[in-house]
Amino acid sequence: MSDKASSLAYHRSNASSISSLSEMSVDPDYTPEFDPGRRAEIQQLYRPDDRAPWTESVPEKAAIDVEAGSYAQECAFIVRREPHPITHQVALHSITIQSPFIKKVLDQIFEGFEGLNTQLKQLTFKAPFHPFYYRWHLFEKLCQDEQDKETMDHLGLLQPILRAEIIPHIEAMSDFVKNGVISFESLWTIFVPGMELHIKIDGQDRLMELTDSQYGANMGGEYFSLEYRYIDCDGSSFGYVSSSIDIEKFEGVRKIVNLDAFPAHLYPGVESLVTRLCERGRKFERLNGFHHMSYSGFYIARTSRQIRKRHVESSRIIIDRQTFNMYDTPGSGLIPINSESNADLEGSEEVTGPLNVIYQASSEAFTRYRAALDEHKATRADAPNILTPKQRLLCTSVVRGYCLAFKTWAEFYVDHIGPIKWSHDAFPRLVLPHGYKEIIRAFVQEQLSREDDFDDIVYGKGLGFIMLLSGEPGVGKTLTAESVAEEMRQPLYLMSASELGETATEVEESLEQVLQLTNRWNAILLLDECDMFLEARSTADIRRNRLVSVFLRQLEYYRGVMFLTSNRINDFDAAFESRIHLTIHYPPLDTASRLHVWKTFVRMGDLETQLDDSDLDSLAKMELNGRQIKNIIKTARLLSKQDKAPLAMGHVELVLKVKKGSFL
Repeated sequence: MSDKASSLAYHRSNASSISSLSEMSVDPDYTPEFDPGRRAEIQQLYRPDDRAPWTESVPEKAAIDVEAGSYAQECAFIVRREPHPITHQVALHSITIQSPFIKKVLDQIFEGFEGLNTQLKQLTFKAPFHPFYYRWHLFEKLCQDEQDKETMDHLGLLQPILRAEIIPHIEAMSDFVKNGVISFESLWTIFVPGMELHIKIDGQDRLMELTDSQYGANMGGEYFSLEYRYIDCDGSSFGYVSSSIDIEKFEGVRKIVNLDAFPAHLYPGVESLVTRLCERGRKFERLNGFHHMSYSGFYIARTSRQIRKRHVESSRIIIDRQTFNMYDTPGSGLIPINSESNADLEGSEEVTGPLNVIYQASSEAFTRYRAALDEHKATRADAPNILTPKQRLLCTSVVRGYCLAFKTWAEFYVDHIGPIKWSHDAFPRLVLPHGYKEIIRAFVQEQLSREDDFDDIVYGKGLGFIMLLSGEPGVGKTLTAESVAEEMRQPLYLMSASELGETATEVEESLEQVLQLTNRWNAILLLDECDMFLEARSTADIRRNRLVSVFLRQLEYYRGVMFLTSNRINDFDAAFESRIHLTIHYPPLDTASRLHVWKTFVRMGDLETQLDDSDLDSLAKMELNGRQIKNIIKTARLLSKQDKAPLAMGHVELVLKVKKGSFL
């Protein structure tokens, strides 16, 4: 048996060719008695170090390479031993399987095992024989169930050798798991390919499917690397994404659940974990594609230079992975999962099921994990984009999209996404002259439906609906666009004209992207404070003329709904008249309009108020715009809450005094 220290350096136990022999007989005086690999014997070979050839005994000096001999080729197995580099005791180095009978049955055991092909002429496994360790329960069953005599004879030679190597590792692993700890040297014994791992990423619980593991070293020291995969989406379908995590070397033992990654079934309270992740995976599944949602919490915005987190509350977002890939850093390519048949899943179940040595050592925890997963099992539909409960566990915790408030592409945590709470009374409360609201609603509704195929003589021109809202600040221009978006339940892309840039090139690129996005999302676009684009051009300012020309050209081919706002319309460029479908001028609020605004904000929410109609009538006589009225009421409400008293006229008067600067 090899010393346990041999596991310090992890040897990838894949099939490799030790030597390439084109002919069976190297010794001309030897007469073959068997075909290659059919002699039911073991050829034992030794060498003093890795530079010497393999010999039949432990000589002081090796003379010839016995492995190249014809007799060795006839043997079912070649077993190699050499002095251990630390203990210097003779230890098992590797086993080459030449028996065609064994290769045939091993093909069933190692089906789907990454990096291993049992049909190689020189099928070699190196100590500590990881593939056999991970599939030991299948190998033991094979030895018990095999009926073919020649195969049984060959298995009878191989099993004792492997058993002497693997059982000590199983016993050590079982002792570690029983006590909830593990050593760095034995990490490989608790991670079987195909099992689910628990990893915490950005504070989010994640489950991954382990695909491979290996020890390694770099300038920072030794580490144990775990390669895994999880499920992501591209806006239309689901697929696997591969990644890895390293566990740095540690001394002594460490609690398994304190590792950066550990077997998922060992998670404390695994039942609640499975429930949470299944629900999150189901939600992730529903969010694939395009969705207009509400978001509260931190989101992640990544650039080539930095990763930035920002917190928002009840902010509107667009979930759109396909467009995200076009404008931001595209994600890794997905490996399709639709090719996985039920038979494949059953095969995986046999490999990583309860009979696996790792799960046997933690049978109680594994039973709880499987029971929790079984509660979420349902009949799987034939639709290609329907995930199984196990696949939902593997779903990523983020979706990609666009934050409308900060105009940035970002990753949003699935748990923080919810439906939008639309304001049902925003449009009815909008104060506009009689008939205006009906016209606006009709125009916008028909345009968003995209049912009208009316076109220009030149195809593609004039397909949008552009509305100009002009008037003094605080009369309801911006509120009109916001209220229309709420009424239509469509995304609102609000942008100030100054954000488009300063040069004609910047404006053209920015405006083109904004128009493409709003058209793709069927969103309502509000370009605020567009005076610099709307003013008449003059020969004295060529730079601004370019800006206006670019703006006009982009408007010509826009297909969506656009609101433009302006605080003045005295010097209006004539070229805009033919491109704007409806112009609404907002006069200063009269007494009746101001009274309506006062009543709207005073009665908003559930705060108790003592303001009566006479108070509101007197307040309405003051010449204030809607934004000023809102700010006054907001401040007065804060004062009333501070006093723990109903909103009263005294609170409003105090705010007005401070505002006028007459407070003594």
